[in-house]
Amino acid sequence: MPTQPILGPSIADQITRVSGGLVIPPPKGDQNRSVQKSGVIDANGQFVERSITWRNGTQVNVEPPMPDPATITELPGAWMYAGPLFGHFGHFLVESISRLWAVGQLKGQIEGIVFTPKFQNRPQHILSVYQPMLESLGVDVKILNLEDPTRVETLYVPQQGFGMFEMIEGAPEFRDFINANAGRNVTADGPEKIYISRSALPPARGSLLGEKQLEAYLEAEGYTIYHPQKDSFEKQMATYKAARYVISVDGSPLHMTGLVGDSGQKVACIARRAGNLDEIFARQFKAFKNVDVVTISALVQDWIPENDNRPSRVSFGEVDFGVLYDKLKAGGFITGTERWAPFDDDSRADLLSDLATNQKVGFKAYAK
Repeated sequence: MPTQPILGPSIADQITRVSGGLVIPPPKGDQNRSVQKSGVIDANGQFVERSITWRNGTQVNVEPPMPDPATITELPGAWMYAGPLFGHFGHFLVESISRLWAVGQLKGQIEGIVFTPKFQNRPQHILSVYQPMLESLGVDVKILNLEDPTRVETLYVPQQGFGMFEMIEGAPEFRDFINANAGRNVTADGPEKIYISRSALPPARGSLLGEKQLEAYLEAEGYTIYHPQKDSFEKQMATYKAARYVISVDGSPLHMTGLVGDSGQKVACIARRAGNLDEIFARQFKAFKNVDVVTISALVQDWIPENDNRPSRVSFGEVDFGVLYDKLKAGGFITGTERWAPFDDDSRADLLSDLATNQKVGFKAYAK
């Protein structure tokens, strides 16, 4: 049985060369499944194990069935398999880029890289959205997102070099590639202090309960409230490179900051849900940039939609603002002398009522 790779040692030689292999995307018309049947099949009909993308010990993709020969297209030349191309920004930033380390190693040997869609929902649009980001991370060859089963003349399949949870530190080759290339041609431009906010995201995205109050506290401390989804990827990179103080809840933008930032930054990550994700981000920053992130777990309650049974990306975390103040002040992020007050019962009830109105669903306390 395949097992999730260990990324501590070098993976420089972990590239499988396949002649006449098949790159097989998920079937058209299928739903977005958590585990998809896709990947690479060699000329002998064997599943290429290095085409598996892993997440927390579970395969994101499993061996696909052999396609109907009439559906197979041909791709001449030499290419590199890059794995599934996610539409979700966070998974793109951690899993879709996980094989890019081999782009530098294969320079001059390949015409480009090929992805398979995570699922078949506007795959060329997804590629057009992320192509500028991929180029800013150091991909200087052609990029394809294959919608149909494709026989590739010569295909290089690198080992996954980065990933969620236990793979968040990345392999040495991946870290070296990112640190040499990510945002290299982007000029730092932005405020010294930023709070990366979720308050302007669409309603069905989780955050902190009463995030606007936190924004008010931080604006009083000289922070700019930053909404990255309003900017291009290049502008986001420029902002993260310029910032010397970065405060954020756990979320996708911190992954980008961890890719393009530097060792001189001070970073604080506030847990907005159960699961110790603040610690995961801290491990990424330490491994890539040697930054010791101030992790803040001040959660007193997860508020989840009434039809859910656990905290998720759509839940809202209630934090003790007093504890948040203490941690940020001890970490050198704020200087105010008046400790922030936690919500009283009436304020909490008002926030939950507003949340239910905006989300069109009631919220309940998560019973741990």
